[in-house]
Amino acid sequence: MKKKVFLGVIVTLMLVILTTGCGKTKLKNGEEVAIQVNGESITADTLYDKLREKYAKYLIINEIDKEIFDTIYKNDEEIEAQVKEQYEYYESQYSQSGSSLEETIKSYGYKNTDEFKDELRLNIQRTKAVDDYLRDNIKDSEIQKYYDETYAGQISAKHILIKVDSTGSGDGLSDEDALNKAKDLINQLNDGADFSELAKENSDDTGSASNGGDLGYFGKGQMVSEFEDAAYGLGVNEYTKEPVKTSYGYHIILKTGEKEKESLENAKAEIIEKIVAKKKEEDVNIQAKTLDKIRKNYGLKFKDSKLKSIYKEYMEDQTASAE
Repeated sequence: MKKKVFLGVIVTLMLVILTTGCGKTKLKNGEEVAIQVNGESITADTLYDKLREKYAKYLIINEIDKEIFDTIYKNDEEIEAQVKEQYEYYESQYSQSGSSLEETIKSYGYKNTDEFKDELRLNIQRTKAVDDYLRDNIKDSEIQKYYDETYAGQISAKHILIKVDSTGSGDGLSDEDALNKAKDLINQLNDGADFSELAKENSDDTGSASNGGDLGYFGKGQMVSEFEDAAYGLGVNEYTKEPVKTSYGYHIILKTGEKEKESLENAKAEIIEKIVAKKKEEDVNIQAKTLDKIRKNYGLKFKDSKLKSIYKEYMEDQTASAE
């Protein structure tokens, strides 16, 4: 937020410089004088060049994106609801700490809460714009491929979790003890023990233990990959014969049901969201690259070669920081 302390001043100065006109003091060469100090004149052109060199990177992107996204998402109720939600979250956090969000906002250079909300809105618009662009540019062949090779119907399962204490906090067992306990429970299942009763007595997943480890139905992408792969690989009423290790600990999984996958027509919307999420996960630069494409699609052109160079530098910085 601290950049805002400078940006408001810089924007004002640059606007003043760009709008200097008739009636202003001029040098013999015709340049307009913006400032006089200690008997010396600083011209509007000189000041503009210095401000452009030092601060334009922080200004032009917001101005460009605001122009584009205020047009695309004018009076978007969903975005306004998110702005309200985010602002109220910040407000509650500061209130709990005994501080005033409004005063803090002003200390960071925002004129008022509306200006702060404008920044929240722009960031939400950017995220929505990237997702919308990616959705609109997914090919039918990509959707078909995902449906054929990846999409599957939902399954239901129960599990028993034996936590591993990986941080030394005492919340869980050592890896060796957790593995041995999980193997012992599998042996009890092999001898005819009831899965639900074992889950109630032994599972460290407090959310499902009281229900006999029942997780209900879930689809691909809703569980961690190790758990998902093991669960989908089971037959109905079959349990894992070896403990399944995830970041949470060791699991014993019982598959209790499965549904046929939806038709492509009914699954299409869900598949598109999965593909968008996958693209964003696989390419850390996708947001920067997509925003660049959107700006160019809306006719972004630089008449000032220096600003063009600054924009190029900004895009390189975005790529480097993402990586």
